[in-house]
Amino acid sequence: MTEPPDAERGDQSRDKNAGVFRDSLPTRVSRFTSFRLGLIGRRSVASVVVIAGLILVGVSLLPLRQYREQSGAIEQKQQELSALEELRAELQTKLDRAKNPKEIERIARKQMSYVSEGDEIFRVVVPSDIVDLPRAWYLPGVKYLITGKID
Repeated sequence: MTEPPDAERGDQSRDKNAGVFRDSLPTRVSRFTSFRLGLIGRRSVASVVVIAGLILVGVSLLPLRQYREQSGAIEQKQQELSALEELRAELQTKLDRAKNPKEIERIARKQMSYVSEGDEIFRVVVPSDIVDLPRAWYLPGVKYLITGKID
């Protein structure tokens, strides 16, 4: 019935280790233990992830919008270019025709009353085409061409 004093101590140490001391002893933490977040921490991490995702989506969509705007501008500029090329072709044909001596003579006859040697010119003046010029008109030849009257 009497126990040796060492045995008593061992029982007490076991009791102490089993009860109060076990709770106060540091427990060994594994390095793979995950970081524990509270409810507020989880929400803040989730909101940061969502905001980062939205920023990423916004940044990736910005070049897409610019691409669409630029493609529309390119189409418009191509239409302008084709219109200018048509105008250039038209002007080039007029220039080629203007280099022809017969075309030059035709334009001179029509616009400047050019007459070749031996030709007679007849001017027909329609009364509705007569224009009254001011009395102090200083070019009598032009006055005759326009009005058909000599003063």
